[in-house]
Amino acid sequence: MAQVELASKFRKGTGKGVARKLRAAGQVPGILYGPSMEPIALELDEKNVLSLVQNHGLNRIIALTVDGAPGETKHLCLIKDMQRDVYQQRVVHLDLRKLDLNESVIVSVRLHLEGEQTIRSKGGIVEQMVRGIRVRTKPADIPSGFTADISNLRLGQTITVGEVKLPEGVELVDNPDSPVVNIFAARGSAMAAKD
Repeated sequence: MAQVELASKFRKGTGKGVARKLRAAGQVPGILYGPSMEPIALELDEKNVLSLVQNHGLNRIIALTVDGAPGETKHLCLIKDMQRDVYQQRVVHLDLRKLDLNESVIVSVRLHLEGEQTIRSKGGIVEQMVRGIRVRTKPADIPSGFTADISNLRLGQTITVGEVKLPEGVELVDNPDSPVVNIFAARGSAMAAKD
């Protein structure tokens, strides 16, 4: 998996007042942590963070540069948590976890449904219950997404998390019996008449 570069600055101050000033200046307070390292307080450009997430998603390996940090200034990491303001949808805090490329990590990978239009054309209603599947894998093997084909499902049928095909080296963490999708029929539809 290719790495994406992200620049940051070492943040000396902490607390609500410092965070508020950073956000007002278009910066995002963050933290980098991991095994065998002291946490590093960061400030990141909000536009760069949003661009990274929109273009590459949350599960991309990040080559992070920390300008002004004591000690090591380059780190490989993953976004562990991104907090957003409920009303404005601005990024208010970013948690980054340092990676060991030989150590497995648990991540949530987005699930895309294929064939939803086929179900709808027959008058079916698709209820997607799972939007992401948690898996354990090495950072370089993190999939960009999973696809589940639902085009052949009939009224009342479902598929489970365990039925979604995972690539080699990727292990399911979520309950395999959890339903991914349910199919209902709209009243008076062709699908309702058949079943």
